[in-house]
Amino acid sequence: MLRLTYEDLNLCYPGGESTNTAMNRAIQVVKEVLCSAHANIIIVSHGGLISLLLNHYDDRFGFAEWDSMSNPDVFLLAFAEDKPCIKRIWAV
Repeated sequence: MLRLTYEDLNLCYPGGESTNTAMNRAIQVVKEVLCSAHANIIIVSHGGLISLLLNHYDDRFGFAEWDSMSNPDVFLLAFAEDKPCIKRIWAV
């Protein structure tokens, strides 16, 4: 069922939210952070939402990459001239 949500971003199971809805929620947080005066921010969430955020900036990050995440896992999302760079910096 989860794999299907990475294939159909508008799929919404009863009582849940679609991938697009969740992804947009996470993207809004990043946009707010980028507009703040702070230079370094830590965003903490569960792997599912983090994987959707990373997928937004790099569509190669999908179900298989989510499945290979460790718990916990740490990714660096850096922006240079509005261009995102994703780097996995720590995994169990």
